[in-house]
Amino acid sequence: MIGPHTGFNHWVRRPVIRAPDDGRADWVTGGADSRHPGSGRHPDPFRLFAIAIALAAALSGCTADQPAIDGTGTITIAGATLIDGTGAPPIEDAVVIVRGDRIEHAGSRADVLVPEGGEVIDAAGKFLIPGLVDLHNHYRDGLEEWSWALQLHAGVLTVRSLGSDHGQTPAKIDEARAGIVPAPRIFTAGVGFTHPEGFPPGKLGPATEEEARAMVRELAAQEVDLIKMWVDTFLDTRPKIGPEIRAAIADQASRHDIPVSAHVFFEEDVWQLVDAGVRFFVHGVRDQEVDDEFVAMVQEKGLSFAPALGQAKTFWWVAEHPELLEDEEFRAGLQPALLERLLDPENRAAMLKSESTAKRRVAYDYVTKFIRRMNEAGATITVGSDSGAGNIAYGWGTHHELETLVEEGGLTPLETLAAAGAAAAAELTEEPDFGSIAEGMAADLVLLSADPLADIRNTRQIDRVMQAGVWLERGLPEFPQPAAGDNQ
Repeated sequence: MIGPHTGFNHWVRRPVIRAPDDGRADWVTGGADSRHPGSGRHPDPFRLFAIAIALAAALSGCTADQPAIDGTGTITIAGATLIDGTGAPPIEDAVVIVRGDRIEHAGSRADVLVPEGGEVIDAAGKFLIPGLVDLHNHYRDGLEEWSWALQLHAGVLTVRSLGSDHGQTPAKIDEARAGIVPAPRIFTAGVGFTHPEGFPPGKLGPATEEEARAMVRELAAQEVDLIKMWVDTFLDTRPKIGPEIRAAIADQASRHDIPVSAHVFFEEDVWQLVDAGVRFFVHGVRDQEVDDEFVAMVQEKGLSFAPALGQAKTFWWVAEHPELLEDEEFRAGLQPALLERLLDPENRAAMLKSESTAKRRVAYDYVTKFIRRMNEAGATITVGSDSGAGNIAYGWGTHHELETLVEEGGLTPLETLAAAGAAAAAELTEEPDFGSIAEGMAADLVLLSADPLADIRNTRQIDRVMQAGVWLERGLPEFPQPAAGDNQ
């Protein structure tokens, strides 16, 4: 059972654990904030604009005429270019002051004085972004700590677990939220819904509307943060959950003030789900190009899409780019058996010749056009990597999604960082205190050694990561070895 939520200020700071001599590292801080009581409400479509205005005001709230700040116990990052995660223009030569687990001041050096005392980081020539928010992850029973360590290493400090919490995973999430297990801030859907004979297997498959409602009530009792459903035939290989069952799930969730996120493929299903009250979607329309009427509906209803473009193309992309298999962070984030299959040239050749790959390429062409049109229409685009699915490595996958949104989804780097910042945070809770850099926000920060606005791939050029006001000791974890007698 997912444990109770106690408020966004719930952080547990743990003592520093020094890295082993082999260059890998354990972690120094963990825990995750719990869900805001109002997180089931849908954000207003103009909300991100309002957030950007408010944060801009906060960033300019300090003036050089103010008395010197007592820096005792603070960490100050001075001289970096600040990219605040809202889509606002960057601030050069910025000063960000952290006290405890919060940002106390943030703005240009002309507006924020470097305090006397405390730790001062000379970040001249570097770039400061918020901890990344990834809305689409699947964690495997027994591999949770390994997965989360990879994400912390990559600066992914808030995640949403989207419907695959089996076995010990719910208990591990409880431990993470209590600060016992180092992890990003975690939101979870528990176990998601599909057709009784649908994909993925092992999910909730109600045969009747009353069964569906009873299952939602049980998830509500577990205090999940959202409900997930898969609405897809998976290239015409499985039946998809029926409209009446979907509507019952969405209606019962609304009675508990729990939002719903739906995995979609077909345009007609988006229309039906919107009529049922769903506003959040992962992936996108992949069966045809949408028309002006659909775009107008998206704008009117304030829909949000986390497209997982990087995951969609990995069914052939890894085979076409075998040099990726030399990428240390990609290799470290895959289970050994999967990496072994990808290293086999015959397997990669088969991936390219597969009939399903040909179908996926067609769907990918549709979904990239879809996301470009949604972005041009002002729809909310968020980052959801689908890490843990297919060939998407934890940590690496989030950065791969940023890159793909820019190169093939049509977003600018600044828009993409907002998609992994304030936009994603606003989908998780009504009043997020993470996902952007401003006074009073959680001190979740990623300091980069290269400019992500010049090249979005520079988000991987990480100098250091701060979680809840504590610098993490970064390092790629080793894949956990099964205990003696464990046949899994």
